Amino acid sequence: MLRKAIIAFTATSCLMLGLVMSAGVTPASGAGTTLTLENNTGVTFTDNFNPVDSNSFCKEMSVCSLVYEPLYQFDSLKAGVSYPWLASAYAWSNGGKTLTFTIRSGVKWSDGSAFTPADVAATFNMVNTVPAANVAGIPALASPATVSGNTVVLKYASSEYSNIVAIAGTQLMLPASFATTYSTPATATVTAPVGTGPYLVDNYSAQLVSYKANPNYWGGTPAASEINVPSYASNTDAATALSSGQLQWAGNDIANVNAIFVNKNKATNHTYFAPGSTVTLELNMTKAPLSDPKVAAAISAGINRSQLSIKGETGYEAPATSLSGLIIPNQNGYLDSAYKNDIKPTGQPKTVKTILKSDGYKMAKNGFWEKNGKEIKFSIQDPIAYSDYYADAQLISSELKADGINATVDGVQASAWYTNSALGNFTTIIHWGNGGTDPYTQFDNWLDYNNSAPIGKSANADFGRYHNAKVQSELAKLAATDPSNTAAVKAASIPLEKVIATTLPVIPLLYGADWDEYSTASFTGFVTAANPYMDPSPSDPELPYILMKLKAS
Repeated sequence: MLRKAIIAFTATSCLMLGLVMSAGVTPASGAGTTLTLENNTGVTFTDNFNPVDSNSFCKEMSVCSLVYEPLYQFDSLKAGVSYPWLASAYAWSNGGKTLTFTIRSGVKWSDGSAFTPADVAATFNMVNTVPAANVAGIPALASPATVSGNTVVLKYASSEYSNIVAIAGTQLMLPASFATTYSTPATATVTAPVGTGPYLVDNYSAQLVSYKANPNYWGGTPAASEINVPSYASNTDAATALSSGQLQWAGNDIANVNAIFVNKNKATNHTYFAPGSTVTLELNMTKAPLSDPKVAAAISAGINRSQLSIKGETGYEAPATSLSGLIIPNQNGYLDSAYKNDIKPTGQPKTVKTILKSDGYKMAKNGFWEKNGKEIKFSIQDPIAYSDYYADAQLISSELKADGINATVDGVQASAWYTNSALGNFTTIIHWGNGGTDPYTQFDNWLDYNNSAPIGKSANADFGRYHNAKVQSELAKLAATDPSNTAAVKAASIPLEKVIATTLPVIPLLYGADWDEYSTASFTGFVTAANPYMDPSPSDPELPYILMKLKAS
């Protein structure tokens, strides 16, 4: 399953395609070969390529950027590294409240019309006026985006330095006509997408979606003339396809990947599991007693994270060591010493007992903790197809039941899980964090109620419906802090670290890998540990960047 990390900030400039090539994007040679990729299993395909509908095929499979592109590409593995894309430059002014993009000229939409600054402004204005379409989680504009020559100006009510990746790197650009063509953009069915990307949709079926190279792509000719995105019911099925050579680039947690894939041909079969995020057990804060911090602390103390790492994640992901939620060791520079190694790797039954007794709970005759006749009972909802997370959920359930906490597993289809997560139809879920080299990206995703919604309405973030006005203020302070100032970011981060560590709306479990298995039999140029030029997973929004780096073998 997909785990994403989005990070970094910088302002660079570039003029036209020649300098884009110098940033690492070059027309690849050897066109004429098909590349088969996938990064999500258990998804029921729908003939819908709407990039602002969280339930569409391209969003659930994270391949919208084959067709639609962002303004910038950010290297999520190296802080401060980014590449101009549909914009050639950006600049902050007015203390981080005004953001100006210089829009690349010479780019065309796949229908042959010119890509213009008006399209960029219309995209941001549509997302601003249709909150359900804000799947990138970008901040609200203080006034409509405006166009001046080849620039687009975005104005915000407060400093938004820390949201540059979401604004420039995650938000995909749409034609200005999108909002008028579709009266309900966030739920519209888009079967013939018009984008600026390197590929066009060629054929759709419920088992396989194929793309063909865009002959008018502004960035050159990709090495793969076709992209196939197949449907797999589970990670196990994806592993079988990878092992047999039917699948060339995967983004799954595959058990025994060395035995079934790498060792079969070490010359061509490779993995690179880059560190990406903090995986958490996210609690629905509208559900008692999960909103009780002591109950959350007891749940955390009862989890054996070493077992999750070894059994659930096959040793590919390390146990979380800090309740702060920061990605350790990547973000050690921001960590308050109070939360260093404050998680024990194994379960702590005595601590569970101590916490719950102090909170007024007693052990009932049925062996579960209760207070005022109500026991601690909840389910962990997870897609059965996500075999690693599903195994983690089962392990957590077993561990907590042994400690007298009645945790069960609710296995569902992946599509239902995405819907239920957004609507708040769960008590707990295991979910990857948004990553980031500085803390803001994950904290905002977990805690920002502006990106959430009431239960029953679709949220783009804060699925657990955490709502705290003081925390909103602390998030705003962190967002207004220049990420290049490490000391200032740490100072602004510590109050939010304390919120996570003491309130536990999300309980850190593991440090999530960005899964990446690939074969160089047909293509070379993939991201490697020696050349970490981009998040390595075959997913949005970096797909165009990586695909334009590949060369035919």
